[in-house]
Amino acid sequence: MKKANMNIFAWVVATIMAFVLPMMALAADNSQTLTGTVVEVQKYGNLTMDLKPKALYDAGFALGDVLTVMVSGNVLSIPFCTSYSDVDTGSLVLRDDQKNDLLVVAINMGNFSTKYNVKVGDKISFALKEKAGYLSEYLIRQLKRTNVRSDYATDSVFANFRSIATTGIAPGLIYRSSSPVNNEIGRAAYADALAKAAGIKTVLNLADSAKDIAGYLAAPGFKSEYYKSLYEADSVVPLNMGVDLAAPEFGQKLAEGVRFLIAHDGPFLLHCTEGKDRAGFVSAVFEALMGASLDEIVADYMMSYENYYGVKKGTDQYNAIANSNIVASMTTVVCGLPKGTDISGIPLAKFAEWYLQSIGLSSSEIAALKAKLSTPIPVSEASTELIIFEFSGWAGAERQPVELAS
Repeated sequence: MKKANMNIFAWVVATIMAFVLPMMALAADNSQTLTGTVVEVQKYGNLTMDLKPKALYDAGFALGDVLTVMVSGNVLSIPFCTSYSDVDTGSLVLRDDQKNDLLVVAINMGNFSTKYNVKVGDKISFALKEKAGYLSEYLIRQLKRTNVRSDYATDSVFANFRSIATTGIAPGLIYRSSSPVNNEIGRAAYADALAKAAGIKTVLNLADSAKDIAGYLAAPGFKSEYYKSLYEADSVVPLNMGVDLAAPEFGQKLAEGVRFLIAHDGPFLLHCTEGKDRAGFVSAVFEALMGASLDEIVADYMMSYENYYGVKKGTDQYNAIANSNIVASMTTVVCGLPKGTDISGIPLAKFAEWYLQSIGLSSSEIAALKAKLSTPIPVSEASTELIIFEFSGWAGAERQPVELAS
């Protein structure tokens, strides 16, 4: 089956390249060097330019090209793509932000402004380095999703809500999801209903500050009353983590979150905005610490891509996404090894413990975390299966019990 998937992908790339290649020479001849000005440094250090994406296309550049980008005395090679996930975690990307018609210079899960000392008003130049040099990789990563509930099988799939049930973690103890309070992607009320059904008592909000949460609570049409009750009871910690997993600040805030978890009772929920990247990494650290294999960690992380984008397990696309995201993060950030090192046979639990020590947690705090994650939640019924209610609508709507995907 894997060989068949590879053959199909090869045929698709060959077909597309058959149309692209004849135009490459003409496009290259028409390409030029463009210079623009940084007009904004976004929250996580991404840069937006006064140049619009159309200017790059008019200059002969195309998605999948590799560009030479000159900024603050640095000469960088950056692929021209549309999404952060078009490149590996920690890699450079030049984005055509099609939704907002912006040209964005960024690091996927990193801070470009800080790393390269770039500020508003600085100049950046763009020139063609390699025509279609990233095209094959770009094509395999194309992910499309909607924010329409009816396009998904269940509320839990739509909200990317699930229990973490890997080796060593007590069943029904800790969950992950998209944001139940920030409705940016239209899933907050669904995630909130599922959190209530699961009996969540404590929340690690990886994405937001207290100010952000106050804004969500005051927004017109706010529906996440259960989350509000937890927040008002001081059972939510707003960690406001950035997206640079290797940054010292990220580690400091994760340590703060761990201490909050240790001091509170489960069931626990951890979430960012989509429940995919920051939540995926923190989940992976907990899973590794408790003895999960790399396969288990990858399967849990990739369920977000299955839920959001319908990426099929075992395909080349699935493997490429896993290797360039969670495997790369575990290798470089948690294990401290060079990217590409085979970590499938190493003791991930020990590396996770070393990582937690490196971000400031003591041995006793790590032991307390392990005890917390391994202690089952008391249940009133004999069944050990976790059953929650899958909501088909808002409060009061008919509901049927469904086993939450693990």
